Amino acid sequence: MTHPRISIITPSFNQAQFLERTIQSVLDQNYPNLEYFIMDGGSTDGSVEIIRKYEKHLTGWVSEKDGGQTDAINKGLTRCTGDIIAYINSDDVYLPGTLNHVAGLMSGENAANWVVGQCRQIDGDDNDLGAFEHCNPSSFLSYLCRESGLLPQPSSFWHADLFNDFGYFALDLHYSFDYEFNCRLIANGQTATLTDHPTAGFRMWEESKGGSQPIRFGLERIEVARRYELMLSLPERLRLIRNMGYRQRAYAIQQAQLRSGASLWSHVITKPWWLASSDIRHALIHPEKQAA
Repeated sequence: MTHPRISIITPSFNQAQFLERTIQSVLDQNYPNLEYFIMDGGSTDGSVEIIRKYEKHLTGWVSEKDGGQTDAINKGLTRCTGDIIAYINSDDVYLPGTLNHVAGLMSGENAANWVVGQCRQIDGDDNDLGAFEHCNPSSFLSYLCRESGLLPQPSSFWHADLFNDFGYFALDLHYSFDYEFNCRLIANGQTATLTDHPTAGFRMWEESKGGSQPIRFGLERIEVARRYELMLSLPERLRLIRNMGYRQRAYAIQQAQLRSGASLWSHVITKPWWLASSDIRHALIHPEKQAA
């Protein structure tokens, strides 16, 4: 078996609670042609001491103020020289045998240039909570509408040529930049090769970005959909616009329930047609405040 160079980036900021487990999960792969970079955003919680502990096994690392997770990953991408590139967040882990399995799929004859493996959900103590059902979208429109397709980031691996051809992650996005990159690839005719091999563990815990700020993720995905709207046919665009409107109303109601009905009124003032929605009218009449 050939061993193409694999470059892994771990962006991190004040994640000492889980960082060591992430580092160990990468190094314990014992992959013979590994580049591993840790891009720390200037942590003050002991993360730097953990990184120094493994320094001799790293290709490189920094700990300095950056523009956030997307900026940290992009800075790591400029350092990568591998044929295969991925990033693993500092609260997630790779599962045993992942890099050898991915290398086999992305090298040799009929090599894949984008692989998405099975992603397991794990809790704060690494207990397995089940798998995400990863799948390719039935169409680009359905992916923009969030109706089909699930390509988990922790179990995603890309050939370096994809970044060379289609660019890095969008710096103006802070929650859904990986989703936007997938949209960019799909819009340009790329399709992920799926494997049922368990490759990564996505940590489910209260303070993770995904766990604590789902509405921001959702709103940013609507923004991503707008960026690709003009690539669709007119009937598809109309369907997407209706879909985005529905999602906007749903998120506005969720935000109002977390705070108060007043925030929902601020949306309705600028979008009075929302009053045609029975869900909106009900939320305005019953603005019960709920705990976040």
